[in-house]
Amino acid sequence: MLQFDHAVINVLGEMDTVLARYERLGFQMTPRGYHTLGSINHLAVFPECYIELLGYAPGEKEKRAEQWVYPAGLTGLAVRPEDAAATHSALEAAGIPLEPYREFSRPVEVDGETRDASFRTFQIDRNSTANGRLFYCQHLTPEFLWRKEHMTHPNGATGIAGATIACVDPDAIHALMAETPEIAKTGPRDLKAGNTVLRFRHPDELANELGGAELPALLGKSMRMVCLDIACRSLDDAANLLIKNGVPFDRDGGTLRLAPKEAGGVILRFT
Repeated sequence: MLQFDHAVINVLGEMDTVLARYERLGFQMTPRGYHTLGSINHLAVFPECYIELLGYAPGEKEKRAEQWVYPAGLTGLAVRPEDAAATHSALEAAGIPLEPYREFSRPVEVDGETRDASFRTFQIDRNSTANGRLFYCQHLTPEFLWRKEHMTHPNGATGIAGATIACVDPDAIHALMAETPEIAKTGPRDLKAGNTVLRFRHPDELANELGGAELPALLGKSMRMVCLDIACRSLDDAANLLIKNGVPFDRDGGTLRLAPKEAGGVILRFT
């Protein structure tokens, strides 16, 4: 079955600030990574997927400049095909507009040695989306990323349960990914990859679902990724950690909801 791979939070040039914020939220973050494409990152790794904080180092904004046109916040949702080339071909045959796939790597330290973690990725054509990327990421060296020592989080987080995209035309954006081989259609505007549900909603509908919460703005464009749901072992334990660290949140039944300013520009919900 197709798996959800990772969610990208664009921090632009504020990596140190957002990294400290995520550590305050109770995530264990990996050491800083340096991509061959020119960006830097930190990960919160779970058994099946991860959150990536992605940005640029001081003076390095011109590298990978196409990423920094997106606003701060949630700007990438990736699923994990077993064979990126085959998935690319299948989607192309279905008429989905795509960009070419490419390979890149970043050095990681594994058991005291520097190794190259390598990836093959492609994305839905950026002219068909806005404020972020819907993309596909095949890991050529997964053993270098999913390390047991990185998967224990003080907040009890175990994975990404869901991600929500606000769309002026949710049916159109949903259709771009619905042709993905082995993705599950769990509702008229919902898709499921592994244990993660992708939801496509009109902003008015979504604001109502979130109890009137203020959404990250569309900025005059057709869509924006606005919300991540984080599965955790115990809501009470997560709530106690947030209180201890002075992080404000709203508790509504089975969720703890954090405002975008607390989570790098994304509504974060612990479930």
